[in-house]
Amino acid sequence: MHLLTNIAALILVAPAPTQGDPRPEPTRSEGSEPSPEGEGEEEPEGPAAPGASTSTAATAAATDAIEPEVEMTGLSDDYVPPFASDEMELSQVLQRSIETNLDLAANAVDIQITEAQVMAALGAYDVFITAGVNGSISQTPQRGSQFTFALGTRTVGANFGVSRKLETGGNVSVTVRATRTLTEQPINFFDANAGSYQLASYAIVPTLTVSHPLLRGAGLKVNRADINRARIAVSQVEATRQITAQDLVRDIISAYWDLLFAHRDLENKRRSVELAQRQLERTQALVAAGRLSPVDAKAVEQALAARESDVINAENALLSASLDLRTLMGESLAEQDTLGVLPMTDPVVKPRPVDVQAELEGALSSNPQIRQLQLGIESRRIDEIVAANNRLPQLDVSGSFTPQGRSVDSVPDASTGDPGAQGSWPEAFRNIFSSDVRNDGLLADWTLSGQVSLTWDVQNRGPKGQHEAAVLQLEKAEVQLSQARQQVAGGVIRAANGLRTAAKVMEVADISLELAKENLEAEQARFEVGRSTNYDVLQRLDEVDRAAASALNAQINYLKALVQLQALNGEILPAYGIELP
Repeated sequence: MHLLTNIAALILVAPAPTQGDPRPEPTRSEGSEPSPEGEGEEEPEGPAAPGASTSTAATAAATDAIEPEVEMTGLSDDYVPPFASDEMELSQVLQRSIETNLDLAANAVDIQITEAQVMAALGAYDVFITAGVNGSISQTPQRGSQFTFALGTRTVGANFGVSRKLETGGNVSVTVRATRTLTEQPINFFDANAGSYQLASYAIVPTLTVSHPLLRGAGLKVNRADINRARIAVSQVEATRQITAQDLVRDIISAYWDLLFAHRDLENKRRSVELAQRQLERTQALVAAGRLSPVDAKAVEQALAARESDVINAENALLSASLDLRTLMGESLAEQDTLGVLPMTDPVVKPRPVDVQAELEGALSSNPQIRQLQLGIESRRIDEIVAANNRLPQLDVSGSFTPQGRSVDSVPDASTGDPGAQGSWPEAFRNIFSSDVRNDGLLADWTLSGQVSLTWDVQNRGPKGQHEAAVLQLEKAEVQLSQARQQVAGGVIRAANGLRTAAKVMEVADISLELAKENLEAEQARFEVGRSTNYDVLQRLDEVDRAAASALNAQINYLKALVQLQALNGEILPAYGIELP
C-alpha cells in the first residue's frame, strides 16, 4: 500500500504570490497611542495585490490562465490547541483508516469467499475416479429331479473408472471391470452323483459410456453459467470494496479539512479577541486621558466578551470535529487519552479549470457503483439465458460401447484325448481382439447400445414464468443502471459547478478580506486622532471577522468539492496513492 506522499497529487501547489508595495502607515496626531507593530498583518494573505511584481503575475498566468491561486497559509507557529492533540499528517490519517477499517476488512473476506465459490463452480468439471473390489460365494446343490448347471460359484473382481462432466452438458465415463469366477459344474447335468469339476473363467470388460442433452441443458453458456456468475460476483465484491474505500477516503479527507477549518477558525477568533483587547486598551487610555467617557470602554468590553464567547464556541466545534475524524478512523474514543487532532497538512489551493464533459465521461466509465450495476446486468443476462434454455423439452441421448475379453478353463476329454487347458488373465486380454481381424473385425466380443429419451412439459408454465421473471429482472437492472448514471452525472455536474463557484468565491473573499483589513487599519488610525468612534472601529473589526471566515470557508468548500468530484470519477484513490491489497 502506497499512501499519499505529496498533497500536490490532489491540490496543485504553487508559490505564494509576491505582495505589492507595503501599505503606508496611517498618520498619527501628537500624543496619540501608536498602532501596535504588525497589526492587521496576521490574517492569511491572499493573492498578489494589484502592485505585485510582473514576474509573479507572469508565472501565475502561465500556470493557470483561467483562475488565480489562493494560498491557505498554515497555523501560526505560536498557535496552541485548547486541549491535548495529536499531530497528524493527512497521509497518516488515511493510512490508519485503511488499515483498521472494519468494512474494508469485511469486503476483503467477501472477496475471498467469492473466489472460493469460483473454485467450487469449476469443481463441477473435475475428473472423478471410481474403484472397487467385490466377491461372492454361492452353493446351489441339486434338489429332487431339478437339472443343475452349477453346484456353486466363487467370484472375485475389481473395477476402475474415470468420469467427467462435459462443459457442453454431457457426461463421459470409462470403466474397466475384471472378474475371476470359479464354477462347480456337474459332469452330467442329469445325474448329480456322476461327480463335478471346477471351471475357472476370466473376464476383462472395458465400457465407454457417453450421455448428452440435445435441447434443455445443452450448450457452453448454460453449463458454465454458475462459473460465470461466480466470477462476476468476485468483480462485484471488488467494486463494493472500491466503493467502500472511496467513500471512506472521501469522508475522511472532508473531515480532515473540516478539522483544519475548525483550527483556523479558532485562531482567527482568537486573533479577533486580541484586536478587540487592543482596542479596549486604546479606549481605556483615552478614557484615562479624559478624551472619552467610560461608556465607550464599556461598549468595547461588551464586544470583547462577545468575541470571547465566540472563541469558546469555536473550541467546542474544534473538539467535535476532532471526535468526528477519530470516529471515521475507527478509533475507540473510550480508549483514547488524547482526543484532539492537530492537522499538519496545510494545502495551497490552486483552482484548476474544469471540463465538465471530460469529467462526465471519466465518471461514467470509472465509477465503481456504475461498474457494479453493469456487472449485475451481466449476471442477469446469464440468468435469462439459463431460464430460456429451461423452456426447451428434455431430449437426451446416451450410448455405451462394451468390448469384452474372456478366458475359460477347458476340461479334459478322454474320448478325444484332449488334455484340457486352464484359462488366464493374459488370454482373457488377448481374447478382446479377434484372431481374424480381416474377416471378423478388430474386436471379438462386444456390445453397442444406445438410447434417446424425450420429456416434454406440454403447458410448460413453470419454465415460462421463470423466464419471464428473469427478463423483467434484467429490465429492472438496466433501469437501475440508468438511474445510477443520472445520479453520478448530476453529482459530477454539481461538484464541477461547486469547484468553479468556490474558486470565484475564494477570489472575491480574498479581495474582501484585504479590503476589510485595510479599512480596519484606516479606522483605527482615524480613531487615534479623534475622527472616529469605537462603534466604527468595532464595525470594521466585525467586517474583518466575517471576511476571514468567508475566505476560509470558501477554501474549505473548494477542497471538499474537489474530493467529491474525485470520488465520483474514480480518481480519489490513485490521487492519494492508495492501492487496496
